[in-house]
Amino acid sequence: MKSLTKYVGGLALLSLLTVVGCEKDFEKINTNPNNTKSAPTPYIMTYAQRHIAYFVNDVWYSGRQASLACQQWSQRNYTSEDRYSFREATMDGFFRNMYIWMYNYQAIIGLNTDPATKDAFSIYGDNAMQIATAEIMKAWGFQLLTDAFGDVPYSQALQPDKYPTPKFDAQQDIYDDLIAKLTAAATALQGSNGWATGDILYGGDVDQWIKFANSLRLRLALRASKVNSAKYMPIALDAIADGVFTSNADDAIVQFAGAGEPNEAPVYNGFIVNKRNDFTLTKQFVNLMKGLDDAAKGFVNPLNGIVDPRLAVYRGPWASNATRVGIPYGMSDAETKQYVTANSVINLRPSYTLSLLPYNLQPDFSATYLDFATVSFMACEVEGWSRARFQAGVEASLAKLGITDLAYVASVLAKYDAATTDAQRAELVITQKYIHLYNQPYEAWSEYRRTGFPKSIVKPGEVTAVVGGNNILFTPVNGKESGNDIVARFKYGISEYVLNRSNVEAAATAMGGDDHKHKVWWAGGGSQ
Repeated sequence: MKSLTKYVGGLALLSLLTVVGCEKDFEKINTNPNNTKSAPTPYIMTYAQRHIAYFVNDVWYSGRQASLACQQWSQRNYTSEDRYSFREATMDGFFRNMYIWMYNYQAIIGLNTDPATKDAFSIYGDNAMQIATAEIMKAWGFQLLTDAFGDVPYSQALQPDKYPTPKFDAQQDIYDDLIAKLTAAATALQGSNGWATGDILYGGDVDQWIKFANSLRLRLALRASKVNSAKYMPIALDAIADGVFTSNADDAIVQFAGAGEPNEAPVYNGFIVNKRNDFTLTKQFVNLMKGLDDAAKGFVNPLNGIVDPRLAVYRGPWASNATRVGIPYGMSDAETKQYVTANSVINLRPSYTLSLLPYNLQPDFSATYLDFATVSFMACEVEGWSRARFQAGVEASLAKLGITDLAYVASVLAKYDAATTDAQRAELVITQKYIHLYNQPYEAWSEYRRTGFPKSIVKPGEVTAVVGGNNILFTPVNGKESGNDIVARFKYGISEYVLNRSNVEAAATAMGGDDHKHKVWWAGGGSQ
């Protein structure tokens, strides 16, 4: 973490960015980009909101990490990454850059707290409002980091002058402090005026920021409730009572404008601009949405017999994709090539014609921080598997894609009504949530680690495909094993071992080891 000092001292702000609906927020910046104290805080907020949304959802930090870990994507090439041989440089960059980008929020807090600067920066909005919104965005970022790695620098992080080698905090302590900070932020925003410019999530709408804070608090509390329901379920209920998202209009998203950097969506940049075509949907994910069972692994689909209308959107409008199949997750390069040769595999990028591409490959695709459908599924669980909340989640997920399919909703609700136990309802709800979380792979991965759903996910040692009459087992790369389940966490970046060795080694020891086997705190901890 010591290397952070050279990055935060050289903060690079956007020179130009146009986002649909917020063009006024992206004027050319004629300030010194190497000094946060000379940069208007609206520009700093814009930069951080956009950069985190972009890079967390690109084909590197998302595509080569969480999209593979949650088994929604598989690769045509470089299949060792599917089997947990993640690129060290990519993993290291993800860990390090999240702190660099979040320092922007810390800068906003500092400029609005320091007696020497707070009055000058109040021209951009109430000091308390700027601090609160920055704290909310920091909370989102720190949850992402700790969910991916476990214990991470937190209490001493983002203070490079004071703590050049910050300690790693226990995930439980991080969660508890994030919940407290979100509660305080929502309170601080009551009655305040929002950002006049620079807020590309909500355009300065304070009421929506309050809902966002409460919805994030709900997510933290629900995730933590796996290990301490008595403590965290009341917090989740309080968050709902205080006001969470109530429609898709509340979604916290960054809407990209169209082709041309820095305005274009990240997956479009990867697939179209940089001409990558390494990824496609997994067989397991496609068959889950086709309503199919998996006899080889003994999986009975809770949505058996129901074809999900979202599948057509996820795989794209290319006509032949309707009859194509996904690639089984976790095969070797040779096995994958053999499978692709023998089968007609979904091609997410059949050409460079936009009308033939899936929605997430479009140049104006939006990146999601949190949305109403997810909040509905969370509230469904917290409120004892509420049918009304479940229906709202399914309908909101479809509506987000422009789908109206009453017959599908009715079929899903019939499955819900036929369930006789909470365990059956839980599987149905979380499976729907997992399908919805396509393009939010870090959340899909976390939900599986928390709940064990969907059961379609293939574990190490299980049959992932039959090729040439032979059963192909999912086998992680030697030395990258995850134990008896999917990858439990990501390993710390190499930079930490170079620049912050004593603290990262202490964290690894506290967690039981820096590997893919040891579970994060809210997943129960310990080794698989």
